[in-house]
Amino acid sequence: MAAFIAEHDLPMTVADHLPKLVEAMCPDSKIATEVKCTRTKVTALINHVTGEESKVKLIDQLKTNKFSLIVDESTDKGCVKHLCMVARVMIENEVKDCFLSLIPLKDATADSLYNHVVEFFRKHNIPYKENLIGFAADGANAMLGAHHSLSSLLKKDIPNLFIMKCICHSFALCASYACLKLPRSLEDLARDIYNYFHCSPKRMGDFEEFQKFIQVKPHKLLHPSQTRWLSLEMVVARLLEQYEALKLYFTNAVLGDRLIASETILNRNMQSYDQTVSSFFGICVASF
Repeated sequence: MAAFIAEHDLPMTVADHLPKLVEAMCPDSKIATEVKCTRTKVTALINHVTGEESKVKLIDQLKTNKFSLIVDESTDKGCVKHLCMVARVMIENEVKDCFLSLIPLKDATADSLYNHVVEFFRKHNIPYKENLIGFAADGANAMLGAHHSLSSLLKKDIPNLFIMKCICHSFALCASYACLKLPRSLEDLARDIYNYFHCSPKRMGDFEEFQKFIQVKPHKLLHPSQTRWLSLEMVVARLLEQYEALKLYFTNAVLGDRLIASETILNRNMQSYDQTVSSFFGICVASF
């Protein structure tokens, strides 16, 4: 039961109700009626039994098989840095990506990352210099810098180590620099329109009437993400889909509400809004 909850990423509170469901479904089973497993027990089983057993099995695989290491450094809501390690290894004739460890960090320098990774391998007697054949990470300098980084330090230990930079980060950077050559009004328009409707049920309700009139699907407007990922393609596609309804809505809003925000969107952005550029942008970003 604990393994099922962990495998399907269910909340621990499910354990307070799942045994009752099993008992109700199997009233003639003595085993089902005697199952006692609440969230506290399930949490302990996952952390100290099934989790540890899976970790031991994975480490045993890394001791005897070639593997690749995928790492990423991040900071949680408590401002604590962590290094996440994932191992890609062949298990039962199948390549699998397995969570290896989550290591707290004081700082994310190249030396600190390298020391923690090597310490983990040595602590568990994993012959990484013989078995580690691949390394992948994002494009941060501490991870993949040419002169002094985690990858360069590992390369000194393993000269034939295959290094791969995250393709998603690379594509995002390519698209980001390419977008600098396009009119800025496109992204400004996307943000202004989203902010105009955000947290305003009345405006959203009024806009739905214009969607019905134009006979377009009542899709919600999307927000351009602040991260480097290629979220703007979906935003542009949605704006193109809703363009006529939006233009009609803001024309009416300027005449009716006489708000500076709606007038700015209509006059400064939508009047000069080039659907050809937007379509071109959407096609280019989608190709990434």
